[in-house]
Amino acid sequence: MVNDMKRPLSIGAALVLVATGVAAQGTRGQHQQIPAAVQQAIQANKPGAEIDKLEVEKEAGVTLYDIEFKAGKGEIEVAEDGTVMDVTDIIDEKDVPAPAAQAIRTAAKGHVIKQFERSEVRAEIVKDGSKGRISKLSTPKYVYEAELTKGEVEVTADGKVIKAAN
Repeated sequence: MVNDMKRPLSIGAALVLVATGVAAQGTRGQHQQIPAAVQQAIQANKPGAEIDKLEVEKEAGVTLYDIEFKAGKGEIEVAEDGTVMDVTDIIDEKDVPAPAAQAIRTAAKGHVIKQFERSEVRAEIVKDGSKGRISKLSTPKYVYEAELTKGEVEVTADGKVIKAAN
């Protein structure tokens, strides 16, 4: 019974820490506070995941938090207002659609594939003049990525190359 009581307490303590603001390393070595809306999106989509890397980026005036998690828990990209742009999971090659897997192997040009990922794209930034606005997708799009020994490859489920190895 005592152990059962400690578990909710430790989970509650962890949530308090998350709710009070997590300091994370920014892209230029500066510490960034993660906004509450971004923290809530992380907890809703990657509960219990521990942040490994954080990059704060601006795309067409929209502030994005690109977060990688430890222990193979994937990644998430969240807009400052808490809109989840995409959620990425590490997957096995067998879980990649055949056309996408073939396109990845071709585009990899002999580089060793270190891991496969599937990104569920939920929102995109639409350029509106010099500014951008977030457009939530009615149905998520899926993008498959392979991290290579040098560079990465991104393709659609039907095998269209979005980004080839560098």
